[in-house]
Amino acid sequence: MQINLNSDRDKRQQQSASAEDKRTALEKALAAREQFLEQHPHLREYQAEIDSILDKSGNQQGRMAVLGTLMQAKLLEMQQELLKMTRVLRESVQA
Repeated sequence: MQINLNSDRDKRQQQSASAEDKRTALEKALAAREQFLEQHPHLREYQAEIDSILDKSGNQQGRMAVLGTLMQAKLLEMQQELLKMTRVLRESVQA
């Protein structure tokens, strides 16, 4: 019986430590984001838009799906710009 009590106590301590680790990781990530935005203030509006969308996304799974969709949209946008640049370069080489 004593083993079970110790086991339960150990589990609670591990869960508490894990929650603290997650809080610390989140605080570090938010501080890094703030530092990045200080260096790139033109991106603050875009970050505010992302935060607004994520606030409405529900649970963690919803947030991850939204982030995936946002990243995919940006990648497609970048691909389109790359294609435009490729065309311009081809035209300038042929001229």
